[in-house]
Amino acid sequence: MKIKWLILTGAVALSAFTTAQATPITGEVDMSGTVTLNNIFLGSASAATAFSAVTVGGIPTGSFVGTAGDSVTWHAFSWPGGSASPLWSYTDVGTGDTYSFALSTDSIVSQSNTFLNLLGAGTLSISGPGGYTPTTGTWSFTISNPDGSSHANFAFTFANSQTSVPDGGSTAAMLGLALSAIGLVVRKARCS
Repeated sequence: MKIKWLILTGAVALSAFTTAQATPITGEVDMSGTVTLNNIFLGSASAATAFSAVTVGGIPTGSFVGTAGDSVTWHAFSWPGGSASPLWSYTDVGTGDTYSFALSTDSIVSQSNTFLNLLGAGTLSISGPGGYTPTTGTWSFTISNPDGSSHANFAFTFANSQTSVPDGGSTAAMLGLALSAIGLVVRKARCS
């Protein structure tokens, strides 16, 4: 009876661990739309004050698959050193999952009256039945203004790529614990 209990305990511990672990967010999502800046000259702007007609475009990958065409709500932010939580969010019409991105850092890679490129990092979250772990990732925000003249609004593109968060070895530790328990059971069975 004791041997059966040890085997069952090892299996239950491993099973409980694997179902409780959430999934890291992976893949890429691209967005485009129109933005109003705090200056009509791109080279002098330091904040995005309003957004309109923003949608998920391209071919989303990983955790974003199936979200192309979804409407996205963006919030104002400034650069360099700005933050916004959330910077953007949307609810996928197909699944009902809500995607959001909290901007934590940004920096200017290039800024002139003809081009703006911001890079930074933040945390993406997906709420819904998938059980996703909030995941850090990098982002890129660009505006191209070929003629360099003043504009009331600018078209922008946004690319966001997520990276998987390692679990710190806890999966391997739990597997080792389960295998050790099975080894102990086998050893005790041989001694009986």
